[in-house]
Amino acid sequence: MSDNEIQAQGSSMSLRKSIGIYAAFLAVFIILVNLSFSTTWFPGVIAFFAYLVFGFLLNRIVLRGLIEWHPMYNTIENVSSAKLSSFLLWPISYAGLFFRLAVNKVL
Repeated sequence: MSDNEIQAQGSSMSLRKSIGIYAAFLAVFIILVNLSFSTTWFPGVIAFFAYLVFGFLLNRIVLRGLIEWHPMYNTIENVSSAKLSSFLLWPISYAGLFFRLAVNKVL
């Protein structure tokens, strides 16, 4: 399904649920990194692949449900740069996104 089809269905995600998914992924990632540094039997490549998988899942699940792209700024360059930065730097970018959305909701 494309982003437009999902938005047409009206299935949006709440900010609380999306923060919960992010927190769960972040906690699992921190546990995997700690395991890879503290033990010799746990390979660090698993934490690296988990990082990529969590970034992909956050883009597919959370970003689609939270963000509605404005038609004027819905260009390939804008959307792809936002999705790539969210994918590659998900611990920082999603924390910033949630902060901005919370400020927008409260104020």
